[in-house]
Amino acid sequence: MADDDDPFKGIPFLGDIASILGGNQEQLWEGARQAANQLATGGKLEHNVDPVERHRLSEISRVAELHVAHVTGLQVAPHLEPVTRSAWATSALETIRPLMDRLSERLSDNPADSAAQDPFAGLLAMMSPMTVAMTAGMMAGQLATSAFGNSDLMIPREHVHIVTANIAEFANEWSLDVDDVMLWVAIREHTMHAVLSIPEVRAEWHALLLGHIDGFRRGDPMNLDLELPSLDVSDPQQLQAQLGEQLQRIFGNPELLLGVTRDEGQSHLETLICVVTAYVDDVVAQAGPRLIGGFGALSEAVRRRALTGADYADRLLGVRLTAEARERGDSFIAGVIERAGREGLARLFEPGGLPTPNELVAPGLWLARLDLPLD
Repeated sequence: MADDDDPFKGIPFLGDIASILGGNQEQLWEGARQAANQLATGGKLEHNVDPVERHRLSEISRVAELHVAHVTGLQVAPHLEPVTRSAWATSALETIRPLMDRLSERLSDNPADSAAQDPFAGLLAMMSPMTVAMTAGMMAGQLATSAFGNSDLMIPREHVHIVTANIAEFANEWSLDVDDVMLWVAIREHTMHAVLSIPEVRAEWHALLLGHIDGFRRGDPMNLDLELPSLDVSDPQQLQAQLGEQLQRIFGNPELLLGVTRDEGQSHLETLICVVTAYVDDVVAQAGPRLIGGFGALSEAVRRRALTGADYADRLLGVRLTAEARERGDSFIAGVIERAGREGLARLFEPGGLPTPNELVAPGLWLARLDLPLD
């Protein structure tokens, strides 16, 4: 960028940031990975998974695999891999990178035009590749501190990674038997992976995620003014101090950090998440009591965890599965069972079998549509 074309020329700090935005994409994502690992471990030394834990998870996984296959009739992955928090964060970051790169492309359109209207808005547009990568790193690192497995980031993956350290901490916090919690997690992860591995479900999930990302757009610069105080550009030292404070605040909030708004139309993705989550919960509710003595207390503990966790990821991806949304999913599954038995649930995975948002609140309508003759 030539000096004459630099919209941040003469503005201390902003110009310095603008000068480094041409960095290599791989360098940005390497920085994101390092940030994710730092958050995941709290900067402390992290040991490899104990071989004893690895063997215990392998045995528990085999038990869960058999019961999930019996309840669902689906093909179940034969292996759950225990990993450290940092390894889970790295895997999660690699999983979401294609989505985040797509988001970055949308937010990077015409940064010079944005800068001509508002220097700070223009800076955010130019910083999109860096801010998207760093925000993703922060999300992966934060999730890794509490995630049990892949289900805590509901994006299809090839391998199922289990964070045994988080399971042990959760069991200790709630005075639960760690093997019981491990078995509960194994049932859930086997079921979730089996569902997301169904070609029709996987294709629909991928299409809806891409459409969801494409619905994001750069927010109106005037909206940023509602969140950010006026900056005094007449005093360079004061300006740098103000920017430092605001950037620190923004980096803790993905909505402010990315400066985005989103078009309407995420209901189909939310519906899919509701239905899959409720289906998995139903499978756990069937298989769990046969294997776990304190299943009731454990289920209540994980229910509370589900309602309080993953806030940063929800806000970054823009899909927040509220208690009301979970209830809608649960009601749909119960309604199908009431009308067509659990055999009716298998129809979810037929071609075209996933419900629409309207059918989510009317399971009878969904069943009727599936019974309509094909043209």
